[in-house]
Amino acid sequence: MNDQHPEIVTGRLGKDPYLAYSKKGNPICELSVGLKSEQNLTFWRKVVVFGKLAELCKVHLKKGQEVFVRGPVKLQKFITKEGHEKEYLEINAFSIGQSLL
Repeated sequence: MNDQHPEIVTGRLGKDPYLAYSKKGNPICELSVGLKSEQNLTFWRKVVVFGKLAELCKVHLKKGQEVFVRGPVKLQKFITKEGHEKEYLEINAFSIGQSLL
């Protein structure tokens, strides 16, 4: 999980992209990408995209499409309603493409 070495993953979108705007008006798009393990199990990665690329994701990507994502992986933490700390991995994508096949 090193910012200097971005991760590249390929998977399918589990839902349509969600586009929102920051308080300053900057576009932010969230994607949920299903990745297959060597044991053929699916695990999910949250992908966050910023700027013009975020808006393009909302227009061009749909649930079920195969995509590749490139960007650094960040460990995110949050507190549940019950007060427990949880962690998850998030990719801050700077490059996204879709499979043409």
